[in-house]
Amino acid sequence: MIEQLNLEDLAWQLAANVYRLNLYGQLTGRTVFKRSEVSEEELATAIRDSFTQANDAAYRAMVKLATEAALETYDQVVSDTVRQSRSRQAN
Repeated sequence: MIEQLNLEDLAWQLAANVYRLNLYGQLTGRTVFKRSEVSEEELATAIRDSFTQANDAAYRAMVKLATEAALETYDQVVSDTVRQSRSRQAN
């Protein structure tokens, strides 16, 4: 049970980082490939600055893409971990 909770926490943490990185990159137009996270302050600044540059539809599209990337990351982390666990149990 503890392993499951740790996996879920890790998966959500990674998904949250992906969401922040993805949204920050879209809002600023900057490449974030070499970064592992974006601070709350950086993201808040990017969101504030984007209000003068992006319309509502564009902003909603950016949030949707960031959300999809985060959920994909969560699914991938959980799937990979479950697959590895089953593989270890079979051996």
